[in-house]
Amino acid sequence: MTVLLVEQYYEFARHIADHYVVMSRGEVVARGAGASMEQDGVRELIAV
Repeated sequence: MTVLLVEQYYEFARHIADHYVVMSRGEVVARGAGASMEQDGVRELIAV
């Protein structure tokens, strides 16, 4: 089973994600394993 979660709270998403995809303006800008979100700099990619 696949569950797609769109979440605004980074910490929550980081704790439950097996994989992540970051999109900007309809294009994928980053993807990887949920466990590597911190090392991959995902927080900086989604900061407003």
